[in-house]
Amino acid sequence: MMAGDKRLFSDMVTPAGLAEIKTYADGIGPWKPYIMSVKGVFGTDGKQVDINGDGKVNYADASSLPPTTLIADAHKAGLMVHAYTFRNESRRIPADFKNDPKAEYKAFYRLGLDGVFSDFTDTAIAARSDYLKEMLAK
Repeated sequence: MMAGDKRLFSDMVTPAGLAEIKTYADGIGPWKPYIMSVKGVFGTDGKQVDINGDGKVNYADASSLPPTTLIADAHKAGLMVHAYTFRNESRRIPADFKNDPKAEYKAFYRLGLDGVFSDFTDTAIAARSDYLKEMLAK
């Protein structure tokens, strides 16, 4: 975007924004919550609850929300989607994936994600292989 442009990233992940991106790019690299966000449980005090009791509130204390249409919208616009950043640490993995990083990767692959940015390439490749085996079995 150009200097002085008041649009936010959220404006660029709309169908109109994606169509504009297609004029100069082949793909997008959104932060994964733009595809599948998370939500924690909040106590009566308004603070997020430490579900796993480890003394820290993070992704491990939240569950995934239903996915957005971003991948489908980007594909419709002719764009590839590579989300970031996938990691193996339990504090980075939503609770519903039960501390299994491969389960998180596969959930995104099943949505049609074209690629990932990962600090754990071996896990990303293993999850992709598992996903492809699932697809072949169908």
